[in-house]
Amino acid sequence: MNAESALEQKALETIKRYRMLAGSERVVVSVSGGPDSVALLLFLSGLASEMGLELFVFHLDHMFRGEESAADAAFVEGLSRELGLPCRVFTVDVPSMVRESDRSPQDVARKVRLERLTSCADEVAADRVALGHTADDQVETFLMRMIQGAGLSGLGGMPPVSGRIIRPLIDVWREEVEQYCDKMGVEPRLDKSNLDNTYLRNRVRNRLIPVLKGEFGPGIKEVILREVESLALDRRFLSEEAAEAFDRLAVEKDGEVRLDVEKLGQLPDSLQRGVIRQSWAELMPDESPMAWRHVVDVLKKVVGGRTGARLDLPRSVVVEREYGEIVFSVEKEAEALSEVILEKPGSVPLPGSGMAFSAREVSVEEVEFGADPMSEFVPPDLRFPLEVRHPAAGDRFQPLGSPGSKKLSDFFTDIKLPRRDRTNCWLVLSGGLIVWVVGHRLDERFRLRGEEKRAIRLSVEPQGEYD
Repeated sequence: MNAESALEQKALETIKRYRMLAGSERVVVSVSGGPDSVALLLFLSGLASEMGLELFVFHLDHMFRGEESAADAAFVEGLSRELGLPCRVFTVDVPSMVRESDRSPQDVARKVRLERLTSCADEVAADRVALGHTADDQVETFLMRMIQGAGLSGLGGMPPVSGRIIRPLIDVWREEVEQYCDKMGVEPRLDKSNLDNTYLRNRVRNRLIPVLKGEFGPGIKEVILREVESLALDRRFLSEEAAEAFDRLAVEKDGEVRLDVEKLGQLPDSLQRGVIRQSWAELMPDESPMAWRHVVDVLKKVVGGRTGARLDLPRSVVVEREYGEIVFSVEKEAEALSEVILEKPGSVPLPGSGMAFSAREVSVEEVEFGADPMSEFVPPDLRFPLEVRHPAAGDRFQPLGSPGSKKLSDFFTDIKLPRRDRTNCWLVLSGGLIVWVVGHRLDERFRLRGEEKRAIRLSVEPQGEYD
């Protein structure tokens, strides 16, 4: 059997095995111009008539390699014309995006490619998106993730089918790809950056794999590939079990994921890790799986820690222990509230919050304690101007009912207010003294004594209510 028929036979078996195509689908083929994606395009083009496929070619010029990148785009456009296929080329200045971000060039390029590919597929209403990953890519990915400590979720490799994404060449070796292109009379483009051993994948491909083949024979790649397939089955089973466990004990609300510590601790260790990874995935659906070392750190330092234990993860994800819960959230840069002054009874907006603070005199008959945590009543002789600000180091006040003052930070601990909510809390002050910790407690020194006929109602409500 010649090399061409070997590639076609393997790809057809893969398509059938994983039910990638049934016929008459509209398929976007991602083509970089390199051997793998070119072989994929040639193969699917030859299959299109038989299966009634409608093909569209996608190419992204990352602008990393100047004229070479532009030549890659021209090559893909030319090949598409020869095959009679429509082609969409996207040009994005990824290097500029890299300079403006804290991500690696590979991360930014992957994110941009996925966004543009998804957009293209949506635009043509594609049923499938075909990628040119091969068996060599699986082996390289396995070794990379093993070096990085990815755990079972990463060692299971790239799935042949993921949503509408399909990988028909996932069981085809790179040498078979190159021979196929040669037989078809097409010379793909060569990306010189694949020779740059600065990148981990290239070091694995150009250095590690040759050593493994030299020590254990060329069949070592086949052994690793079978291991990847075996681990993928284990991963699928554990992922389903972890997803069920996550559904039982996780609560998702307001951009947070909360896990019950006690219920989490009752799970087997492997499922605990799976639930932690799922929590990350819920917040970061477009990111790579959570690194193994981060999973271990969360379990050891946060789940096994005390209230207030905190761990900062990549992409501004924060994990905190709040008494009986573990909270995953994306930390937003706090907008410091500069001092807001209310010179006389009335209302004043609290910038950046959509809320307003008001102080208005009312009759004592209108006083209603505890009806609204965002309202309080104080004596009519309250001294103006009033100041509204966020907490500062050293703040003290005398909580209602308390015989003496205490640190505001200690009060927050007493009422179990999460640390991330403390910095955004509002304080109302008069003459330098805290009158009210908004939403939580009035100061004892500013409570109504019972003989007043009038009172001042302090409130924080949506801006515009008193306009």
